[in-house]
Amino acid sequence: MKNLYKKINSRLIWFFLCIACIQHSAAQVKIEIPSKGEVLNTLKGQHPRMISEESIGKIKMLIQEDELAQQIWKSNLKFTQELFNKKPLVYDKPDGRRLLRVSRAALERVRSLSLSYLILGEKKYAERAWQELSAVASFSDWNPSHFLDCAEMTHAVALGYDWLYNFWSEEQKKILQQAILKKGLNPALEVYSKEVGWHKGNINWNQVCNGGISIGALAIAEHIPEIASKILCTAIESIQLPMKAYEPDGGGYEGPTYWDYGSRYNVFFLDALENSLGTDFGLGSMEGFRRSGDFQIQLSATNLMCFNFSDSDVKAMSTAQHFWMGKRYDQARYSGFRYMALKKGVKGNILDLLWFDDRFKDFDLNSMPLDKYFRVAEIVTMRDSWDNGKGFSVALKGGSSTRVHSHMDLGSFILECDGVRWFTDFGKDAQTYQRHINKAGRWDFYRTRAEGHNTLVINPKFRGNQKRTEDGIAEFTKFESGKESAIAVLDVSKSYYDDVSFKRTFTLNRGIEFRIADEIKCEEPSELFLFYHTEADIELTENNRQAILKQDGKSIVMSLVKPLEAQFEVLPANPMPESPILPFQEKNDGTRKLSIHFTDTVGVDVEVTIKKSQS
Repeated sequence: MKNLYKKINSRLIWFFLCIACIQHSAAQVKIEIPSKGEVLNTLKGQHPRMISEESIGKIKMLIQEDELAQQIWKSNLKFTQELFNKKPLVYDKPDGRRLLRVSRAALERVRSLSLSYLILGEKKYAERAWQELSAVASFSDWNPSHFLDCAEMTHAVALGYDWLYNFWSEEQKKILQQAILKKGLNPALEVYSKEVGWHKGNINWNQVCNGGISIGALAIAEHIPEIASKILCTAIESIQLPMKAYEPDGGGYEGPTYWDYGSRYNVFFLDALENSLGTDFGLGSMEGFRRSGDFQIQLSATNLMCFNFSDSDVKAMSTAQHFWMGKRYDQARYSGFRYMALKKGVKGNILDLLWFDDRFKDFDLNSMPLDKYFRVAEIVTMRDSWDNGKGFSVALKGGSSTRVHSHMDLGSFILECDGVRWFTDFGKDAQTYQRHINKAGRWDFYRTRAEGHNTLVINPKFRGNQKRTEDGIAEFTKFESGKESAIAVLDVSKSYYDDVSFKRTFTLNRGIEFRIADEIKCEEPSELFLFYHTEADIELTENNRQAILKQDGKSIVMSLVKPLEAQFEVLPANPMPESPILPFQEKNDGTRKLSIHFTDTVGVDVEVTIKKSQS
């Protein structure tokens, strides 16, 4: 009963904290939700309505005058030329559930071919686009059972319909109109009529589905005004849920990869409203969303490689919507960050051409704060410098395990020093997306469980899940950022079933060391493991109280300051004996973990330091 009260209280605290943030947001911004009879009053009469002649003209100038824009344009032309040797897309759900790969390919193909026609005026591009559009329009459905697929396909067909409107015959227009209506908008109306669904959630599904469907509604609004009005009014109200979830500092609960996906479709939605209706009804002024461009910037390290918490891949963190946000909010760091990323070799795309903003191409990242605390999302980043590959750069993970794409990683961290990632996170396991086939539980996977992260595991024999609750939360109780150092204290206690107190104090002494001090208290004698995952070669010295890590010709030293009786050991990055056996989960070859192990203890203070090697 005591544990039940503890879990209920934790949930209530989290609930009221989120409500407080939403109320704070509502007090700042007034969203003008239009009535169904008014929402289309300012609809642009002509097509294309979601890309202007002015935008097309700017792109034509860009690809003549800017070297980065020229590179993106040449890449686009190469892609479109290759399409002439490929067959149109076919209906295919390779995992039996998702059409998403086809929907995304359709969007990429149609967008590239359509822009090529608008810029060059050569009808071969429009004719090839029709092959794709007619193919997907003839599909039996766009897979509304996995609605992301339906929304992205609606976006693809609506974009082709609108951008190439003046090229189509009346018959072709009717084919596309009917496809958008029957296979996109009508299934969306079914979802909107229910009390439960993506339209009631505050995750990326809401942004992607509302965004894709609304673009379809705007494309053919004059032909179906009542349906289009209903969809747009519902979407304008619904999408506020995930936009409010970025409050108060712009933090993304679902990790950097899903911030990219969700915010991209959020921008598509706002951009389409502005272009088609001349207003976004105040949505773009929501403070949390406006500040969310910082999230991906702050969660980037050497060569822009992301701190890949949750279901995120280890890849360069930069996205074209930073240009859009830079212009929309007049934020130098957003546009400057994207321009810098393109200069560093991050692959650009058509969205960069649509939203291009080179006003801040000389922006210096070192003008930004070295440390950042995203409240409520409960993520902290610290660094010695914004100079690429210079000094320490770390990210610390609190937050909630209840969020979609979250892991039992509360208390974990990722650390780089001098351009090398020394302590890692695996990010996603692709097989967690195939649980309808493999029948595994979300928490059966090594990469989602506590043991697969750089944090504490207690009593692994207990229920086989390291005593971590599926609804755990961890909150920072202290954050200080100074010239010489930064400190953050994270209380992870509410992540455990039984009465456990676990607090981690992270201290970055700039240019000198990174220090982790753990206070662990248990109500009953317990077995404890602290894990630190690395791809480095490890040499244990000083009676196994010092670990020398070597990687990429560099080295660091991790020292066990206390307790005096503790030692490091090196373990494979494999599930513990008590964990589920999943032969299909991804292997962690090349990674091992340092471990500190305690048995039959009710409490221990552990302190480790990480320093550059002097050798």
